[in-house]
Amino acid sequence: MIETKIGICKICPANCPLEVTIEDGRATKVAGDRQSPIYGGYTCPKGRALPEAHYDPKRLLHSQKRRPDGTYEEIPTAQAIEEIADRLKAIIARDGVEAVAVYPGNGGVANPLNPLMGAMFTMSLGNYPDKFFSVQTIDQPGKVVAQALHGRWDAGPNPFHSAETWMLVGANPVISKMGLPINPGQTIKQAVKNGMKLIVVDPRKTESSAHAFLNLQPQPGQDPTLLAGMLHIILNEGLYDVGFVSDSTRGLEALKRHVAVFTPAHVAEVAGVPEADLLLAARTFASAKSGCVVTGTGPHFALHGTLVEYLALCINTICGRWQRAGETNGHPHVLLPEVETRAQAKAPYKPWDDSKRNRLDTLPVTIMGGATGTLADEILTPGKGQVRALICSGSNPMVSLPDQVRTEKALKSLELLVSLDVEMSNTARLADYIIPDKMVLETPAVTQFTESMKYYGTWTQGYEVPYGMYAPALVDPPEGSDVIEIWQFYYELCRLMGLQLAYYVNSAGYGQHWDKPPVAVPLPTDKRPTTEEMFEIMCTGSRVPLSEVKQHIHGKLFDELDNIILPRDPANDGWLELADEFMMKELEQVGEKRGDTAQPDVDYPILMTPRRMNEVLNSIGRTNPKLGGKHPFNPAYLSPEDLTRYGVQTGDLIRIRSRHGEVVGVATAEPGLRPGTLSMAHCFGNNPAEQADPRGQGASSSRLLSADADFDPLFGQPKMGAVPVSISAA
Repeated sequence: MIETKIGICKICPANCPLEVTIEDGRATKVAGDRQSPIYGGYTCPKGRALPEAHYDPKRLLHSQKRRPDGTYEEIPTAQAIEEIADRLKAIIARDGVEAVAVYPGNGGVANPLNPLMGAMFTMSLGNYPDKFFSVQTIDQPGKVVAQALHGRWDAGPNPFHSAETWMLVGANPVISKMGLPINPGQTIKQAVKNGMKLIVVDPRKTESSAHAFLNLQPQPGQDPTLLAGMLHIILNEGLYDVGFVSDSTRGLEALKRHVAVFTPAHVAEVAGVPEADLLLAARTFASAKSGCVVTGTGPHFALHGTLVEYLALCINTICGRWQRAGETNGHPHVLLPEVETRAQAKAPYKPWDDSKRNRLDTLPVTIMGGATGTLADEILTPGKGQVRALICSGSNPMVSLPDQVRTEKALKSLELLVSLDVEMSNTARLADYIIPDKMVLETPAVTQFTESMKYYGTWTQGYEVPYGMYAPALVDPPEGSDVIEIWQFYYELCRLMGLQLAYYVNSAGYGQHWDKPPVAVPLPTDKRPTTEEMFEIMCTGSRVPLSEVKQHIHGKLFDELDNIILPRDPANDGWLELADEFMMKELEQVGEKRGDTAQPDVDYPILMTPRRMNEVLNSIGRTNPKLGGKHPFNPAYLSPEDLTRYGVQTGDLIRIRSRHGEVVGVATAEPGLRPGTLSMAHCFGNNPAEQADPRGQGASSSRLLSADADFDPLFGQPKMGAVPVSISAA
């Protein structure tokens, strides 16, 4: 029997609608849903390779338990969870709840319930946020912290589809889908065709810059200097929105003083960009009537990610790039709750507590949870609060955290390591228990999670139209399998440990910038809810009832909704801060130290910068025969000039050394890459104790990184970009 069903891809928050061909209960082909009202049949290679992932012979279908000799034996999942619960209770009885930590990752988004469940488990234990470590604090945490320090504009930024200009700073949505989840390549092409002037700031000519009006290629790590220079030009030439700044901001004069040293000549010399291009970029952006500056992962991997985001916010604010009363809401709610959207600011707040430090006494406790960059030290450092048990749900810290050798030492030292995964990943190969998760097509889906991403920073996800979609599970797990959803694992763990698990329903906001604060709904302890029942809880109070969204198999544009932005509430006294004291001190340091980033020298003349690949998302897809099978390793991209300089050719093995470690990679020419730059994707390679395989598993760039040499003083993100390295033939 052959049938076609409509689903939603959940590999990433883009949530692309799918048309899935199913033969005798097995998915055999995936394409984009051509009847989608907004996606138009788009999906990426990862979505189209879902059948190969689901039925990969290497997929884990039964829980595994490590034997004393290091091999694994199959064990019923229910029994594995019971044993894990017993071991956790014993650890807690001896060392307290502080000894248990959770690290959820991107693999958990295969079900929209999963991402929050790890946090809610630690809440039920009573050790949140200290022992909740997430990808947020190792990826782009500066987005949330900077918005807290700057303040939040309730109505959000100008939408992309109607903007006259747009600036991508280290962001590449054509590959990452971050910010433009709906057919990003075509969306950018059409916007430029309609007259948008796209400005891309990146050391490489990315896939998103194919239609750019201007491509600035600064030295990696110099984004703060470049953005401060743009602020200098805009303020010095009077190109800012005087009315908006006067009505809704504080700190203009202080900001002017702090960016005064970032003259075009200074920025051109320090960042390595032509002065004329810098002037053109600033004037083009400021003179347009609408637009936005947005940042990506690359700038946040360098040392000053929070400052980069803060300066981007300041540029948007002084240019008045926020929506006003009477305009159509650029990020409307459908499955999020009904809230008033007004043209007003929520005042800044301090997102950390100086009086409370993490147990290592290196960082304040912030709203972001535990600093994931310190996770290895939290495990290895003796004393009260030492992590002795770690649950990795959809995460793979063995390849995602800096200093892979230290991470391996830490994970091996744990009393209990649990990995929830679909394969024997780098981390799973060290775990005491491996619990197999259900995959994308085996669980229902709903677009609420994508909507909610509008609150994570200025502009990272979300819909610019009132769109919602639901899709049921399309296929059953393979016959005879014993898999479980991640949220169900945490539920069962709480039940066995006698803990009350609560789900925080349909909130809208982040930190103290709530449009609607979260409300805890205790889950029943006598009977586990179904996933569909959990969806109803998750969407409680949504603007459009979930039952209505379910009626539209291809999703629906709810154009009948009123999406007009309201005027400022007379009682609102919020403002946007242009010169936060903490940020200005950091900016002073950047100015005084010529960018305050590591510089290439004779011993390490190349700067390594991160990148994403269209076939994989972090480590997801590496082993898929249709994706990683065609291109299993992560190339070490260099400019043709640098290949000639070091006497190597595309395909040659090269030794890459940093002050911290070394790996062997495969040299590959990239004509659009700035000379003096090495560009590599992360989350590849084998574990240190395993055989290196640069042409197969690839190179683990995390071995070139230190977790504690340089790190953000607020949330501890280690320096993972703009890292000096040397290149030689291997």
